Amino acid sequence: MNLSKEIFWDVDYSKLDYDKSANWVICRVLEYGSLYDWKEIRKYYGIEKIKHASITARSVSIKTMHFIHNFFNVPLTDFRCYNSTRSDQTHWMY
Repeated sequence: MNLSKEIFWDVDYSKLDYDKSANWVICRVLEYGSLYDWKEIRKYYGIEKIKHASITARSVSIKTMHFIHNFFNVPLTDFRCYNSTRSDQTHWMY
């Protein structure tokens, strides 16, 4: 697979294992990838694996969650990250 190296700025791209880290790679592409990257993971992993990885992700942006929601016609309440609350929701009062 030939994904954009900019998506994986924090890891050694040459040591990336697409099978062992499939869920992480899929989420990273969904968050930061281009249309080309989307097509690459769709060819490599298939639609069902992408759907499962995005629904079970601990954290995805609101934009990504709504994209997956519309693309796969999945209710927002099915997303793991939709049902879990963040611990840092409120701002500090000084």
